[in-house]
Amino acid sequence: MVRSIKSLTGSDLHRLGRFLTVRKTYSFIQHQRQQLNEAQWKRHLKIRDASLFEAIDINDFVSQIRQNAVCFGLQLPEALITEIDHYARTTSCTEPGFQDSFLINEVQDGRLRGERPVLRALVDHTEKCEAIALLEQDPVLIDIVRSYLGYYPTRITRHLTWSIVSNLPEHGKQFYPPTAFHYDIAGFNFMTTYFYITDVDAESGAHVMIPGSHVQKPWWMVFSSGRQSDKAVYGYYGKDKELVIEGKRGFGFMQDPSCIHKVLPPIKANRLLLQLRYS
Repeated sequence: MVRSIKSLTGSDLHRLGRFLTVRKTYSFIQHQRQQLNEAQWKRHLKIRDASLFEAIDINDFVSQIRQNAVCFGLQLPEALITEIDHYARTTSCTEPGFQDSFLINEVQDGRLRGERPVLRALVDHTEKCEAIALLEQDPVLIDIVRSYLGYYPTRITRHLTWSIVSNLPEHGKQFYPPTAFHYDIAGFNFMTTYFYITDVDAESGAHVMIPGSHVQKPWWMVFSSGRQSDKAVYGYYGKDKELVIEGKRGFGFMQDPSCIHKVLPPIKANRLLLQLRYS
């Protein structure tokens, strides 16, 4: 069957973002386009005057991301951590692939109301959380994004997600795709800010990545599925290149998620993660 022109737009074309050349070309085009009316793009983002983050060297952050695909040094104020945590515990959640809503305290021992297992819970209506809105409009975060991508982001999405401790066997946990190594294709070019809202270590959902893999992938990884096996990743990069990112509540980092990364399935405590995705 011949696919229509309409069916080849949108997400199909965004798959081209797997190619570094496409990402760089898109950044150049967007930069030139925004130069014509930079003030308009700034107004669209409603950037605040004051930042929540102090003593941030934007050039150093951008340099770290270019080299390693990640930079560290962000820390949320305690008041924001508490507000986001409270919002996540008192707002309904959904699990991808299911329609029913629930509160996170209805999931005990990895099961919803004692019945079906739940591996992941997406907190609903994140646009109603004022603390998240403050972060979305933070001038330091936006400056880092603009410097790295080469343009003001035209889209920012918010994701507040519980990764849940489960007693399922390992093969059952495979139904939670982020636990497998993968690289994101979230548009023609993109990056993400992450904040741990709960304490996170290797037993409570740590983020794992291969530094530098955003620009160093073998051709067979670029042309195949974004999802990769541990064997393939360790075989090419070496397990010693793996970086396990741990941190206390409020710890934040920024990443080019076209790098190889995954989440370790939590076995000790649920993880609450806030992501701001820029494209």
